[in-house]
Formats: sequence, structure tokens, C-alpha cells
Amino acid sequence: MNFFVLLASLSLAGFCFAANASNPNNIAVYATEQSQGSISIGDKTAYAKTFEVSLAKLSGDNVDLSKLCLVAYSPDKKEYKLDTVDEVLTSGSLKEGKPVKGIAMFTSENDDVLKAALVKISYNCN
Repeated sequence: MNFFVLLASLSLAGFCFAANASNPNNIAVYATEQSQGSISIGDKTAYAKTFEVSLAKLSGDNVDLSKLCLVAYSPDKKEYKLDTVDEVLTSGSLKEGKPVKGIAMFTSENDDVLKAALVKISYNCN
């Protein structure tokens, strides 16, 4: 009986650790809206929202930015993937006390992307 309780506890702990690993807790993301716009080529259109983004490592070991991605969210929790980004935000190591700053653009065929107001950093880069 004790074996099964221990096994169940370890299994649940594994799920908790996996959930915490999806968004780094020791990286601050400061995002300021820079512009909104649209793109059209023939019959195809897309909407774009651009942010100036600063990433700061608050504590711990250096982080490999190539393993992370930026995601924008609207107040109604819709998620928008990154389209164009300054290389400094996606490569190299982020070190404590050495923030990096660049531009990140999120696009969508739907104009809802213009409502995006929050930018987060994540390990879930599908």
C-alpha cells in the first residue's frame, strides 16, 4: 500500500514540475507596444502588432534564448505566435544583470492580433 502512495505522489510531482517548466519564472519580460499595421499581397491580408521587448534574467544560471520563444496574448486569452523578431531576443545566453532589448512582431490573418497586450516567454515553442 505504501509503495502505491509513494508512486502516485512521485507521478503527481512530475506533472507539477512539467507545468512549471513551460514558463520560466526567473525571466522578466517588459513589452511596450510600438505599432499596429497590416500587410496585403494580392488577395491575401494579415494584421501585425509590434512590441519593443526587454528580457531580464532575475536569478539563477544563464539561459539559452534559442530554447525559448515569445508569445503574445490578448485579454480574452487568445495566443499569437511570433512572426518576426530581432536576433538578440532569440539567440545567445541571457545572463543575470545583462538584459537584452529588441523588436518582436506578431501577425495573424485575423485582426484580433491588434488586441494583443501581453507578451510572455515560454519553453513551449510549437
